Amino acid sequence: MQPSFFDYALQYQGGKKSTKFLSEMKVLVPFAEIEKLLIETNIYKPNKGKQGRPSTPAKILVGALFLQSWYGLSDPMTEELIHDRISFRKFLDIKDEDTIPDETTICKFRNALIKNNLLESIFLEVKKSIIEKNLILNEGTLVDATLIHSSEPKRKKDENGKTISNKANDEDASYTSKRGRKYHGYKVHIATDTNSIIKDVITTTAKVHDSTQFDALTKDETRAVFADSGYMSQERKRNLRAKGIFNGITERRVRGQSNLRTKQSKNNTRFSKVRALVELPFAFIKRQMKFIETKYLGLHKNSQHVFLIAAAYNLKRIPNLTRRCA
Repeated sequence: MQPSFFDYALQYQGGKKSTKFLSEMKVLVPFAEIEKLLIETNIYKPNKGKQGRPSTPAKILVGALFLQSWYGLSDPMTEELIHDRISFRKFLDIKDEDTIPDETTICKFRNALIKNNLLESIFLEVKKSIIEKNLILNEGTLVDATLIHSSEPKRKKDENGKTISNKANDEDASYTSKRGRKYHGYKVHIATDTNSIIKDVITTTAKVHDSTQFDALTKDETRAVFADSGYMSQERKRNLRAKGIFNGITERRVRGQSNLRTKQSKNNTRFSKVRALVELPFAFIKRQMKFIETKYLGLHKNSQHVFLIAAAYNLKRIPNLTRRCA
């Protein structure tokens, strides 16, 4: 059918930048592989050709979750903007408003994925597609962690005057201190390559020290590791040396050492240029994707959500990396 003037007028509704971005993402999200995964696990059951109202296509449901992640949207806002933005509907291949999922459908679908750990599976599918494009570099693993805020418990007193916590708050979240400030929530630990692609991600409660996840995040690394001084230990240095893995962990003064040796200082400067690349995902996720506070209660739900956030971030990295490699 010939496009009408109205179609041309609304072609860039939501902005040219958004339209260009979503047109790139549309061909990069492994929708077919994810739909196959959902069918195999009985999370999604298409009833196309059967009696009754057709089920919402899996592509629309999965795509809605990625839109939420990229733009930092709530369920109601996601539904509203899919109705409102041509760019969103084109990304989801929506041609009939009856197929636009309402906020309840989006919420139920996401909860089903969380319950069955399938957001982690989606992260792995996206990672697999990036590996197939040869965009993950085998030049070493970079490790870092960041804090994600969670609402603090509202404390009240019982009839005996004893202070108690409101059970509606997140009991898995915990407190930690950083640079003299107190934080409440969770900690996201990541491993990236030197292209700043997230290769692995682990979520813990905030009080867990960064270094406890180092071995899990670097278990498959055979060439080099880079991390800040919080990960340094003499035992870790010995283990890396024994495995023939280059140690790019920033040095810090040990007991009885007033100043770093000249060689240590030079190495720190050299390592910092590489290590800084691991900070790009956190900066983007917090500033652009607006992921600065947890959306759910409990470690399991928040861990699964972080997998989705990491997958969405990785997808957004692909176009720039592809152009750079061209």
